[in-house]
Amino acid sequence: MAMKKFKSNLERLSAGCLFRGYQKENTESEYVALGQTSKEARFLTRQWEYASEVERVLKELRLTKLLIRECSTGNVPHEVSRQELLVYYQGIFLNLVHQIKDKIMQLVHLMTEESIPKRLLWEDPIKVSSLLKNKQKKLQEIGIEKQIEEWDENSNCKIAYTLKKRTTHHHKVSSLKYNENFSRLNLTETLLKTGTEEIFTNEGKKKLEKMRKESEECLFSQASAKVEDTLKAIEGNIEKISSALVNHFHLPISEKEITNICNARSKMLDSFKITNASSFEKIPAHHKELLKKIIAKINEKYQKVIETIYLVGSLGRGEYEEGYSDVNIYIILSEEEVPEKTLKEIRNDIIYGDELNIRVFSKADFLSEKFLKYRIISKIDGLLLYGVDLVAKDKMPNAGLFTSLILNEDILDDLDEAKRWVKENSSASPSEISEKIRQLTKRIIDFTYGVVMSNKPQYTSSRTERIAKINETHPESKILTEGLAIIVKSGAGNLEDISSFADSFRPQAEKNLDIMRTRKKDDDEQRKRLGTAQS
Repeated sequence: MAMKKFKSNLERLSAGCLFRGYQKENTESEYVALGQTSKEARFLTRQWEYASEVERVLKELRLTKLLIRECSTGNVPHEVSRQELLVYYQGIFLNLVHQIKDKIMQLVHLMTEESIPKRLLWEDPIKVSSLLKNKQKKLQEIGIEKQIEEWDENSNCKIAYTLKKRTTHHHKVSSLKYNENFSRLNLTETLLKTGTEEIFTNEGKKKLEKMRKESEECLFSQASAKVEDTLKAIEGNIEKISSALVNHFHLPISEKEITNICNARSKMLDSFKITNASSFEKIPAHHKELLKKIIAKINEKYQKVIETIYLVGSLGRGEYEEGYSDVNIYIILSEEEVPEKTLKEIRNDIIYGDELNIRVFSKADFLSEKFLKYRIISKIDGLLLYGVDLVAKDKMPNAGLFTSLILNEDILDDLDEAKRWVKENSSASPSEISEKIRQLTKRIIDFTYGVVMSNKPQYTSSRTERIAKINETHPESKILTEGLAIIVKSGAGNLEDISSFADSFRPQAEKNLDIMRTRKKDDDEQRKRLGTAQS
């Protein structure tokens, strides 16, 4: 679809500033995923905001011009005369000229800054004289020094004359009501009012009416003409400034540039979305039969006890590997406390192989903040096998730092649990040890991917894809990562290896966890500051 053409250089400037900001944000996906912007991107966005403000005030100036033009013929309340309404609109016009001057000065000032100001969203007023003095060389380089000078009240042009008039109108005795035609119109209308016209002859009344019409025509036509001339001067000035800024800063305004920026932004935003890749169609036939038998047993004996069952992990994604992968099930109980005898019965009645891992929650725990991680896993990597879908109304999270922390903040607990398991299972069989090593290795891979994900928003539940992304982001760790992938399949090692593995990985886990937590805290504080400033 063809892009709508710009009607003016100001539109080009505004669009160029907007898309330049998007262009910067496209390189900072980690900020966008959190609803934040870097200081540089915010600085560029601030320039677009001022360009948009100039557009807004210019539209209001044009509207006020129309109101002034129609003032002599429009219907007005009985409490005011048309000339009083004219003065009111003229005052608005003068104030709008002053407004647009301030916004243009801020826009030019920000676009010509050599570094990002310490303060954003609360700029100090910019005087025309200061801008001309401090940035004369830059203004000359851009080719807008003359246009900026026209906004100085001391210069000799229509814009400067209007600004001086506004100063007088706003701060001193306004000259608008002391215009000769304004005074004559007020006088003649007063003399021609019912009750006073009897003192005049017919000839005198005709002269007064003629004077009234002439004064009215001159007052409104002159006011309209002056406003029209001033607005043309302002529009011409802004067009020249806008064109020069667009060209000097090479702002992205071509159809090709805008299309590329929009496509890159769409691609980036799509990368934040986490989609559930699981489906029943991906489950091998014999596993489907086993799952059906589980559901039949639940329906037969435990309908009052079990609220929900989710299948999570590789089986639903179609990535299950016989002999290597686990079958993971979450069981959510309807009641807060279920007798241990009943729990043992449930586990005994769920007939499956050694690959089955069951995690049991009470409904209250599963829905608590503490177990948010498992609700997210059920949402993004799970299939509802039985009962009520407790995460149906939950929003799919965006990939990024927050999701990474939620899914991985318990890594130290997992490492400690692995060491406790070693102490409590000194006589564990080789197959039990192998399975524990495999689980710990998977957890380490998942945490490492979580660190990668927090720096560059992305998400996949596939461990194969996680390993590929780790290698892509940190190629220097490829040998180590591929070694971990081999351990996941082989499960090779002994009891001492589990403790050693957990101890050797812990310092790196603590370091990365601290970095992620600190960054989240900084992001929260930045969000709070921006929210306060904007409000």
